[in-house]
Amino acid sequence: MSKKPSFANLGARLAQKPVEVPPATASNQLEPPLKTAVATPAKPPSPKKKPRRHQPDGRRGILVRARPEAWKALKQIALDGDRTLQDVMTEAINGILIKNEKPPLA
Repeated sequence: MSKKPSFANLGARLAQKPVEVPPATASNQLEPPLKTAVATPAKPPSPKKKPRRHQPDGRRGILVRARPEAWKALKQIALDGDRTLQDVMTEAINGILIKNEKPPLA
């Protein structure tokens, strides 16, 4: 069994070998000699950045990772108050802003 090739030298293995010019013969003496070209590996296409989506009113999202217990407790608070989780989190953000002597904006 042969060993699988390594990816470490993949670029070198994929690079094309130089094009060889055939020796001059009677049939191709009128044509100019071809230059030896070495193929260079093409650059991979740069990944296109997706534009960030903002709300029409300028709001932006915040991602928060919470343990399942905290998520369940926040969801229960929202259900008990007949509100959405968005409303509960907005109230929490405003509470933190007020605590740090900033005007509530959320």
